[in-house]
Amino acid sequence: MKNHLLLASFLTLSISWGYGSAKQVDSPLTPKEAYKLAKEAYIFSFPLLMNYRTMHMQAIDENSKFYNGGFGKWRSYDPASPENQDVVTPNIDTPYSFAWVDLRQEPWVLTLPKIDTARYYTSQWNDLWGFVLDNPGSIKDGNEGGNFLLAGPNWKGKKPEGIKRIIQGESSFLGSLTRTEFLGNNDLDNLSQIQKNYKLQPLSAFLGKTAPKPAAKIEWLQWKEEDLHTDAVFTYVNFLLSLTKPNAADQAILHRIAKLGIIGGKPWQPEKLDPKVREYVQQGIIDATSLIEEGAKESKNSSSFFGNRETMQNEYLHRAVGVYAGMFSNTADQAFYIPWDTDAEGHYLDGSKYAYEITFPANGAPPVKYFWSITMYSLTDHFLVANPIHRYSINSRNPIVKEKDGAMTIFISHRSPGKDKELNWLPTPKGPFYMVLRTYGPSTSIVDEKWEMPVVKAVPAHSALMGSIYHMLNWFSSDH
Repeated sequence: MKNHLLLASFLTLSISWGYGSAKQVDSPLTPKEAYKLAKEAYIFSFPLLMNYRTMHMQAIDENSKFYNGGFGKWRSYDPASPENQDVVTPNIDTPYSFAWVDLRQEPWVLTLPKIDTARYYTSQWNDLWGFVLDNPGSIKDGNEGGNFLLAGPNWKGKKPEGIKRIIQGESSFLGSLTRTEFLGNNDLDNLSQIQKNYKLQPLSAFLGKTAPKPAAKIEWLQWKEEDLHTDAVFTYVNFLLSLTKPNAADQAILHRIAKLGIIGGKPWQPEKLDPKVREYVQQGIIDATSLIEEGAKESKNSSSFFGNRETMQNEYLHRAVGVYAGMFSNTADQAFYIPWDTDAEGHYLDGSKYAYEITFPANGAPPVKYFWSITMYSLTDHFLVANPIHRYSINSRNPIVKEKDGAMTIFISHRSPGKDKELNWLPTPKGPFYMVLRTYGPSTSIVDEKWEMPVVKAVPAHSALMGSIYHMLNWFSSDH
């Protein structure tokens, strides 16, 4: 009842912003039509749901282990580990700093510190639709730091003095995943100091003026993971649409799904649907989920999944696949991601069946301005893989051993390939996995897919085991 009252309170705002009509369409829905609309609505709204899930655990739910203190607060992490599970496909090379801001009352100001010139950093800001709005930092601005204005969709003020540029999205809440390059175990203090110098403050505080009247209090919907795969999910969608400003490019789909009762600010009332229609709505959600999952499996690089409104346009499935595959993944000018989930023969990677090798020929490493990395993930949950040497990625700043001709081979296996190869070893789980090649400051040859990626070569697991035994016996037979 409380949630229905909350949603109704947004009705006037939703109508003025163009979310459907005040009256739900009365013409009866056929089961087939309901299936199609539910499937379409789920894919369209999936980024809203995933961003709310993350925002809820980080900035709203005080009982969440990922809670950062509320809106306008930073929470920074040391280099990622398997215990970090607030976003899927986490990045170990550039430790994260998360923040969310509520822009209903007034804009906020982001301040980045000046940092050393050799280090990479970027403060990525997204709206609730998953659009990447901007990336203040090394590639766009250098490492001198500066102030940037974060504004809500209805703000129309002028750029204040001392502000480099304005970052504005289509929702009243924006989130940041700010990345700071980690330069090795001796760099933890430097990393921590940079993260502590990231600053957020309301515009009024930045200007030394009195703050405007507070925005209305929101009674947030409690996130329930089980709702994501039932028709209860549209309760969240109707609520979240009220926190965004509709774009003209989305008017057609907003009009269509309004017939199903998906309208910003209105309560979702599935109990009023014919039981057969409701059954088809549920099937539409199931099939939409499958489409998103399959899209992630079939993706070969990240370039089409992340961008702003102009670059993404109405590619709703691409946008959904992007947030499913990696929340807050970045645009190609910052970092280009290439997933590896099959070997040279097209078989899915599995650490229980095979060991693998990736060989970069001499002068054949990824051409980048900053660095590249290969990170290991479990296919079952998309998180980092615990292993005895606590190594979750290999990157170009590591002491990788090269062959005499300059080539380098990365050994990928559940068991050690042998002590003499462990500097180049990336451990796998004992089961299905995938890897992501990340390139920071990628060359155009990578973005245009002209750089030739090496293949993942499978080696029978027993061969890798015999190699480990051979090296162990050789060690014992030598003088130690």
